[in-house]
Amino acid sequence: MALFISTNMYGLGKLKNIKKYLNLYGDKVGVEILPLFHKDGYEDELKMQIFSLKKTAVSFHGPYYCAEHSAPKGSEAYEKTMDMVKTTLEYCKLLNSRYMVFHHNNCKVDDDKKSEMIKISCDNYREINEMFAPYNIPVVVENAGVTDRGNMLFNQNEFIELCKKEGYKVLIDIGHANANGWDLYYVMEMLREQIVAYHLHNNDGVHDSHLRIHNGTIDFEKFMRDAITLTPSADFILEYCMEAADDIEGIKADIEEILAKAK
Repeated sequence: MALFISTNMYGLGKLKNIKKYLNLYGDKVGVEILPLFHKDGYEDELKMQIFSLKKTAVSFHGPYYCAEHSAPKGSEAYEKTMDMVKTTLEYCKLLNSRYMVFHHNNCKVDDDKKSEMIKISCDNYREINEMFAPYNIPVVVENAGVTDRGNMLFNQNEFIELCKKEGYKVLIDIGHANANGWDLYYVMEMLREQIVAYHLHNNDGVHDSHLRIHNGTIDFEKFMRDAITLTPSADFILEYCMEAADDIEGIKADIEEILAKAK
């Protein structure tokens, strides 16, 4: 088990702020980088933090903004997405990333095109997995999308079935599960042998707000007990919204709570 802090809460120009937690907690915490390669200047910003990042454990989220893995091969969206994935791979190699997180889709789901979206995104996953495999960097599948945004490609049982069928390594985003009304314990139990990590945040059970771990309807104490029992080697990744970034004392309290529970 390792604890990571996601850079999801840092917009362009603020990536350096992650260093305060690295300085405070040393090798007790790592960083999950959510790359912003769609933004001019981001890659230079990332390069400036390489020295600090090389001293800690690192994982990467796959490109999210302006990225779409259900886009057909040859389309403009596919080409742009794959260009960002290739850039991400270079930094995954440089920083010995534990894995890269994959969303089958980010766009809204048209029910008439759902089957086609699934087929295309599965094909695109396989292509990306083959790119990363020679470097022993797993591409892990997240339960992405929320009902409120109209972009949930898989319901609970469809997600479990696909992960089992394809043999995916899995990252469970507990906030997405909560916002979609999933039975989180059941999902964890069914995929326990495949789960490598969790994205941790909370919400009101509807909106994908990425609030702090106790600020919402998820019973976080129960989740932690279940996660440690069912998946004792899985990583925890705090994935907070940008609005939470200034609550440094609150984030420190959350980090310390998780470290204490996961001993």
